[in-house]
Amino acid sequence: MKKSILLTTAAFLVLQLQAQEITKGKITFEQVVKLEIKLEGEMAAQLAGMIPSERKSEKTLWFNQNATLFENSAAAKNEDIAMQHGGANVMFRMAEPENKVYRDLEAGTVTEQRDFMTRLFLIEDTPSPSWKITGNQKVILDYPCMEATSGEGEKKITAWFTPVIPVPGGPGNHGGLPGMILALEANEGKQVTTAVKIEADLPEAGQIAKPDKGRKVTREEFDKIVEEKMKEMGAQPGAGGQHMMIRIQR
Repeated sequence: MKKSILLTTAAFLVLQLQAQEITKGKITFEQVVKLEIKLEGEMAAQLAGMIPSERKSEKTLWFNQNATLFENSAAAKNEDIAMQHGGANVMFRMAEPENKVYRDLEAGTVTEQRDFMTRLFLIEDTPSPSWKITGNQKVILDYPCMEATSGEGEKKITAWFTPVIPVPGGPGNHGGLPGMILALEANEGKQVTTAVKIEADLPEAGQIAKPDKGRKVTREEFDKIVEEKMKEMGAQPGAGGQHMMIRIQR
C-alpha cells in the first residue's frame, strides 16, 4: 500500500512538471444547481412533474496575474417551459441572474455584482478564506489538481485547484489557494461547478473589467435584503441564486 501511494504521488508530480504553466486565459465552467421548489395549490402535483430537478448553466472565468472576472457565458440564456392544464396556460421561466465577480489579486479585494429580483447590487469585500489542503489528488482536463476544503457541515466547500495555473482565483468569489480552482462543490453537493474547457492567452485589453453597476451595499446588508424578501414570498434563501417565475394564464 505504501509503495502504491509513493508511485501515485510520483506520477502526479511528473504530470505537474510536464504541464505548461498558464498565467492568463479563459476557463469555461459548467455549473449544476439542484432546485428545491415547493408548490402549493390544486395544480401542485401536476406542475411538480414539469419542473426540472436541476439547473445547468455555463460560466466564464477570465484571468491574468493581476485580476479575475467570473460571469455568465455568452451562451447563457433563459429557459422557458410551457404547458397546458385544465384550460390554463402555464409557463416556467428560469432566468440566469446577471451576477459578476471581480477579484483584484494585487489588492486582495473582491467586487461582486449581484442581480436579485431584477435589482443590481454591488458588494465590495476583502475575504480571508481558511483552506485546508487534504493531500488528495486528481486530474481535471489533463491538469493535476489538489483538494482543499473550507468550513464544516452545510457550509463546507470542497475545491480542486491546480498549481499549473498559478493564479489564486476560481468560480464565484472563491479563491485564495496556490493555484486556480477547476472544480468546486458547495451547499452539501447541491451546487457543483466544474471546468470543461481551458484556453490560454485569451483575455484582451479591457476584458477583465471591474463591475460598477448597482447599489453599493455590504455583504451583511445584502444578505438581510435577500432574507427579508424571501420571507415575504414564503420561501427560503438558496437555490444558488437561481430565479424561477411561474405564470398561469386562463
